[in-house]
Amino acid sequence: MNIIPQTDPWLIIQNNEFEKAINLIDVQFETTRRYSLLRNKILALFHLKKYVEVISLSEKLIEYEKGESQFDFISLGVANWILGNTFKAIEAWQQSKKSSYKDAAGGLETEVYLYFAGIKTHNIKLTFDAKRAIKKLLKLKKSTNWPGPLGHYLLNEITDKELFSNIVTVHILKERQLCQAHFVFAIKRLETGDTDGYYKKLRDCISYGSPSYLEQMYYLAKGELETIETPS
Repeated sequence: MNIIPQTDPWLIIQNNEFEKAINLIDVQFETTRRYSLLRNKILALFHLKKYVEVISLSEKLIEYEKGESQFDFISLGVANWILGNTFKAIEAWQQSKKSSYKDAAGGLETEVYLYFAGIKTHNIKLTFDAKRAIKKLLKLKKSTNWPGPLGHYLLNEITDKELFSNIVTVHILKERQLCQAHFVFAIKRLETGDTDGYYKKLRDCISYGSPSYLEQMYYLAKGELETIETPS
C-alpha cells in the first residue's frame, strides 16, 4: 500500500527546497493523479532554471486538461520567452485567451504579457491589440477585481501611487500584488526608453520573497534579469 506524504509541496518550495519539492510532488502525483500538484512542480522547475522541463510539463498539462487553465499557457510562454523562443511565447500567451479558468479580472493578466511582448519586440500591432483588449476587459464589472488595476495603469489612466493604493494589506496577497505592480512599472519604464529604470523595477518585482513565488511575472522578471547578469 502506497502512503502519500502529508507534507505540503508548496511549503517546501517556500523554504527554497526545490528538488525536494519536485521529488515529493512526483510521489504524490503517482498516487493521486491530481494535476494541480504539477503546477507547483512547474514553479520549482522555474527556480531551478529547468525551462525545457517547464515547457514539456506545461504542454502535458494543457493536453491533460484541454487548455482549461490560463496558468499553463502563461507558464509555457514564460519558459519559451526566457529561452529566446519569442514567437512560441507570444503564441502561448495568445492561446491562453481561450482558457476557461482565468484571473479574477477576466484574463487581463494575459494581456499584460502580450503588452510586454509588444513593447520588448517593438511590435506596434501586438502592443495596440493588447491595449485594445485591455480596454475591452476594463469595461466588464469583474475588472474591479485584481489584476484589473494593472490594466488601468498600462493605459496611463492611473499613476504609480494610485496603483499602489489598490494593493491589499493582507499578507501573501500583498506581496503577490506588489510583485505584479512592479512588473507593469517595469514595462512602462521600458516603453519610455528608460532601460535602467526597467531593470530596477524588475529587481523590485522579485524582491518580495516566497509569497511572490506564485506569480509567473516573478519568473519572467528573473529571466529578463538573467540576460544582463549572465555573460553572453
